[in-house]
Formats: sequence, structure tokens, C-alpha cells
Amino acid sequence: MKRRNIQQALMTAGLNRREFGKVMAAAGATLVATSPTARRAFAAPNLTVFEWSGYDDPTLCQEFVDKHGEPPNYAIFAEEEEAYQKLRAGFKVDMSHPCTLSVARWRDSGLLKPIDTSRVPRWNEIPSDMLGAKGIQHDGKIWMMPFDWGNSTIIYRDDELPNAAQSYNLLLDPALRGRVSIFDSVDEAFVIAAGILGYESHMDLSDDEMQKCAEVLRELHKNIRFYWGDPTALQQSIAAGEILAAWAWTDSYISLRWEEVPVKFMFPTEGLSTWMCGFVLNADGPGDENLAYEYLNATLDPNVGKVLIDEWGYGHANAQSYKISESDLAKELGLTDDLTKFLKGTRFQGEIVPEKREKMIEIFETVKLGG
Repeated sequence: MKRRNIQQALMTAGLNRREFGKVMAAAGATLVATSPTARRAFAAPNLTVFEWSGYDDPTLCQEFVDKHGEPPNYAIFAEEEEAYQKLRAGFKVDMSHPCTLSVARWRDSGLLKPIDTSRVPRWNEIPSDMLGAKGIQHDGKIWMMPFDWGNSTIIYRDDELPNAAQSYNLLLDPALRGRVSIFDSVDEAFVIAAGILGYESHMDLSDDEMQKCAEVLRELHKNIRFYWGDPTALQQSIAAGEILAAWAWTDSYISLRWEEVPVKFMFPTEGLSTWMCGFVLNADGPGDENLAYEYLNATLDPNVGKVLIDEWGYGHANAQSYKISESDLAKELGLTDDLTKFLKGTRFQGEIVPEKREKMIEIFETVKLGG
């Protein structure tokens, strides 16, 4: 069975993208680990990468595997706060894969060292707009190499809502009382509220703007059936017709399309909300720094990007990847269009000043409790 067919079968069976990735990574890692030739010819790479579950997939660093016979050692985390606390407690790795939301916090805690871009031959193939995202550059130094990115937006049942407004305001429609769901995330909640209010960004709101966002979130709460944390549960509710409009990720849309659920992926007037993640070098990594730079460059291979685009529905940091993508669904999502133009129309999720973030968390938690 072709990899893409395996992916479709697994996803249709109810696995979300991260669960699917973990299965595929395990299969791929087994193939590498049990190769007698690789075991005889190569020693295990002296490199440990702190990774999301599912990204420990050899196809995402194929050049590295081809050269060293196997992927690096992986340590797995479930979410960034867990990774941050583990690193602060003294856990030693060479590289990590956080998102732009976390880089400044990790950097200011002394967990990172800057990246020497001259040691990454493919660096110039990263679009300048990506490098301009908050958290990547600071004090004239580079602290994260972009790798993958994805979008949050509204997906909706177009059979039930054929004339849906192409706007975040759809989520406030009184006709959708009890038929809406959004991700249980303070960042994404404020993206929605700030967009509805016409604010350019949610990342530097004044106290007055936060209170206005709170009013929007209270109105939105009236339509919420549940705040989702599990993409699979959300997808099942959309497929069953319980949820007609949801703030969701690209992989949920792809899964529903594979299941032939009539859903639309919205390109709202307020813009898609884009997260971006990448690799950082840990300050006290015990492994071989040369291998870390080899790994960075390997993950920028356009063929790695083709896997992310065609099989994961996510964007890649190398602009060349989009030229070799073959996925019609990826084209529908805009992943093969002019990337620079596309990114200019999105709302990046970046680092928020801790004091502001604490206020946003308090507002969001109060709203969820009905306050």
C-alpha cells in the first residue's frame, strides 16, 4: 500500500494527525533500526532532538538518515509548556522543536544559543517573510530556524450553511446557538476576538482592547457547544452534524474531506491565523554540534517539504518545496501559491508579553465559566 493510502486509511479510522504521525514514525523507525546494513556500517548519531510526538519520522530528515544510517535520537514532548519545564529542570538535549510562541521565553531563560546561518546551506531558500516572524531574530542573532507552519481558520458544513459569511463573524451568528466549537486556547480565542474587532493583531492589546475582546468572547460563548482539545472529537461532532462551524486546524479539514463530509475551509476576510514552528539549538546540548547543523539543513530539503505539504497538509520553510508538491488538496489550501503573498495575509501567532498573557488567560477562563 502506498504511504498516502496508508495515511488515508489510518486517518479515516479516526486517528488525528499526531496519532497518525506516531504510527508512521514507529513504522519508519523500525525499518531503519532493523536494517542490518545500517547497523554494521554506522554508529548511532551523537545527536538528540526534543520533538513533538509524530515528528520523529525518518522521512522528515531523509538526507541525515541516508548519510548516517538512521535518524538522530528523539526525546518526545506532548506540548511546549511540558518541554519548557523539563528543560528548565535540567533535561539535556541538543535541539528542540518549539513554535514562535515560545522562543523568546526559552531564550530569555538561557535555554538556547543562536544559530550560525552560514552553516545551513539552504538558509537562503527560506522566504524572508518567515524570517521576519516575531521570536526568530533578536539582538541581531537568529534563535530559531523555521521548519513547518499551519493554519487555523473556520471550517463549516457547507451543506447546512451554503451562504455562510466568509468572516470570523459567522461564529457569532445567533442561528448557530450551540452549534459552534473553538480550540481551547487563549491565543486562538483572542485571535478570533481581535479579528472581529478589526484589530491588526492580538499580541499587543491594551487593557481597554482586552476588555472589548472579552465582550466578543462572551457573545461567542453563547454559541459554543464545547471548547475542543481533541481534534478527533471535533471531527466526529462535525461529521455527525452536531457542530456546524468550528475554529480548527488544517488536518481536521483534510480528515473530514477524506471521510467525504461536506465541509468548507474558509479564507476569511480577517485572514487565516498561522502558527509557525521550527528548530532551536539548546545552549548546553551534549551532542555533536556539526550533526545538529547537518540535521537543520536536512530538514530544509524540498523533498521533506513535499512530504509535509502533500501528506500532512502543512507548509514548509523551503520555498522550493511548493514547486514539487503534487497535492490538489494542498493547492486548494493555498500551500502551493505565492508563499510570500500568502503569508502577508495571515495573522501570525507569536510571543506575547507575560503580563499581558496572564490577563488574557484570566479573561478567557472567566468567559468559559460563564462570567
